[in-house]
Amino acid sequence: MSIESQSYGYTATGALVKPSWRLIPQIDRDPNLVAGVQSTSGRLLLWCTVVLLTVLFWRIGVDFSAAALAVACAYVARYRRALILLATVLLLYRSGFLIDRSFLERVAIAEGVADRIHQPLLEAVMLVVVLALFAGVLALQSSARTAIRRPTLSLLLVFLALVALTQATVTAGMPRVLLWSFLMTSQPYLWFLAYGLADAVKSRSPVWQRLSVFHPFWGSSLTPFGKGLAYLERFEAKTPDELAVTQLKGVKLAAWTLVLAIAKICLGELVHGYLQLPLFDDNLLQYLAGHPLPRLVGWASLVSFFVEDLLGMTVFGGVIIATARLAGFRLLRNTWRPLEATTLAEFWNRYYFYYKELLVDHFFYPTFIRCFRGHRRLRMFFATFMAACVGNLLFHFIRDIHFVGEMGLWRAVVGEQSHAFYTFVLATSVGLSQMRRAPKPASRGWLRRRLLPCLWVSTFFCLIHVFDAPLDREHTLWQRAEFLSYLLGVTT
Repeated sequence: MSIESQSYGYTATGALVKPSWRLIPQIDRDPNLVAGVQSTSGRLLLWCTVVLLTVLFWRIGVDFSAAALAVACAYVARYRRALILLATVLLLYRSGFLIDRSFLERVAIAEGVADRIHQPLLEAVMLVVVLALFAGVLALQSSARTAIRRPTLSLLLVFLALVALTQATVTAGMPRVLLWSFLMTSQPYLWFLAYGLADAVKSRSPVWQRLSVFHPFWGSSLTPFGKGLAYLERFEAKTPDELAVTQLKGVKLAAWTLVLAIAKICLGELVHGYLQLPLFDDNLLQYLAGHPLPRLVGWASLVSFFVEDLLGMTVFGGVIIATARLAGFRLLRNTWRPLEATTLAEFWNRYYFYYKELLVDHFFYPTFIRCFRGHRRLRMFFATFMAACVGNLLFHFIRDIHFVGEMGLWRAVVGEQSHAFYTFVLATSVGLSQMRRAPKPASRGWLRRRLLPCLWVSTFFCLIHVFDAPLDREHTLWQRAEFLSYLLGVTT
């Protein structure tokens, strides 16, 4: 599973490509702007620009408020780490430290102990316990004598064992509530801890600094955007020139993300408002209810979902990365021209970069290092499969672990059938795509070299979306397969 760089306008020899007309000017390449942003008046102008962008994002329902904190972090280089910690704690506090309170309240009621628990106090105590435990584990991992050899595997086994323990009869009542409270408090930070453990031996930074980027203030999902502290340090601006360029890149990306966010809103209004095209999920429900819509409508809803999903992912990642750049971290974009991908592996790399990196770092590389060393092609395929199928499935199962508490472990696992099939097909296809990658002959024209492969890749991901249902526990794999066969004209 390759890690492809994102080009920023330079050729392989280092020469700058002659710029063409752009909707968003390349302000980061203007020497006068780079120098001007380093002055007091330039910094004030930059801050005003960020405030303006924040207001514009707010008008369309996108939160860019962390950008102002990012600029403040960038300008206090000596205290940047401490300010990042404070900003992260502040925004986590605002979001309730990402704890699913409604789920925990339902568990307490189901176990008949709701009247014996003060929920806010339990959450606060459990948060302190989790913080202390994470800090202790990171401190132990920093020493070669106490370091865990396979930290990610150990972490996942412990977490899943605790999930299984919640289903035991001996944990009924208060113990089950305490177990779920611990699991739901630690779950949002699980993959950040995995990166922290992996970085602990290499990085000598204090534990508090590593904890400061557990769900950093610039944003993340359960996927760490910017990985761990060791990765962030590689991309941190070290000089005033680097900081100026990085922040201008952040402004440029924010402006482009704003354009795409508006485009997504307009597309939704056109497709679902003016043209009255149903959402893909509604189309599926109509078919399962025995009232299938015309195939053309089905295909149109599937394609529109694909395009809207690409725009949504680009906007989601663009806001986060733009904020990180304003804080002085020149991170690569999360979604970068996915429709230019000519292979399945390349699309996988371009669509959700940091999620792909998580799977590569914690599943692909450990497998690649240890398995099938004497068989190069099998080694590559198996490592890709472990990342794109097993790792992908485990990630989403842990993300939606509340289903275990609501449905029971067995029903929650069985409910993953459609998504498991999706990850299997995805992993197999990406693995084969990796194995057969070869340089394209120069004699092949633009149509065969670029357009047709791009259309094939987009069509593939449109089709397998029918089975991509990590949150759906009602509709079976067979029902979704029937719907796809209807779209393809196999059944009526």
